[in-house]
Amino acid sequence: MKIRAAGTLAIFAGFALIGSATAQDLGPQVRKLADGIYVHVGNNFQSNSGIILTQDGVVVIDTGQNPIESRKIMDAVKKLTSMPVHLVIDTEPHPDHTTGHFVFSPPAVVIGAAGAGESMRLRERQTPDRIQRLAATSPEMRAALEGYKFIPPHVEYQQKMTLNVGERTFELIYLKGVHSESDTAVWMPKERVLFSASGIVVNQINILRSFVTTPDILAASKMMKALNPEHVVPGHGTPGTIKIFEDTEKYYALLHERVGALVKEGKSLDQIKKEVRMPEYAHWGAQERFPSNVDAAYKAVTGN
Repeated sequence: MKIRAAGTLAIFAGFALIGSATAQDLGPQVRKLADGIYVHVGNNFQSNSGIILTQDGVVVIDTGQNPIESRKIMDAVKKLTSMPVHLVIDTEPHPDHTTGHFVFSPPAVVIGAAGAGESMRLRERQTPDRIQRLAATSPEMRAALEGYKFIPPHVEYQQKMTLNVGERTFELIYLKGVHSESDTAVWMPKERVLFSASGIVVNQINILRSFVTTPDILAASKMMKALNPEHVVPGHGTPGTIKIFEDTEKYYALLHERVGALVKEGKSLDQIKKEVRMPEYAHWGAQERFPSNVDAAYKAVTGN
């Protein structure tokens, strides 16, 4: 491996031997987006993962909802190529995207945005029995966790980083204040494929933590939409097109409008939480997260 200056990393290895696995061979969760570019789609809003084949090995983007899924992703890789996974790119540091790193690393080098490692370490300190509790959920999970090791990113970048792996280019873009402490969009400009992280999801109310702001989410949406991707792979939800961004923008615009109207009526935040309604989005999942969205909209509208 060789790390270049200016936030660029290049990997050199042997020529990849690409197999002839069909979509059926790869299982129902794996979708082919383009030549050598696949997505392992999580079930029921679970996290998505990317599998990208290059002449110099495999790049995996996020390692699955849990180790059972991580091993499914590795099985798909092995059906596609005899080359190893050289890189894992994290779109965020949360466990539903990172617990399975041990399945791929070593030999893979893990890359995340600045702060990703500290976020992961903090969660490990706060829940020291997390892996034991996860293993206790089923015999299948216990087996999938065999050999588990905590693996934070080996490389953290600031703001932007370009990775040249074989014939492919990956542009890593830090997304401020959209979901976690350390979110990354992964843009493949030649193929026009965008992994857009978890700040913008599909047909689901997102959880907005105290440091997340709706203006930051909308700025990230605008920036990613301007890239004009052909394929958009969110952190959670069905991969699609820029319509994912458009739907998100409409949702927050309407939420701001309705919260703003109640603010003008002199309503308190507690009153607004009881009164504001979004029936147009009643079909979206995770409705229990809606209060956090009202909090964020209230802050955006009032400037508090």
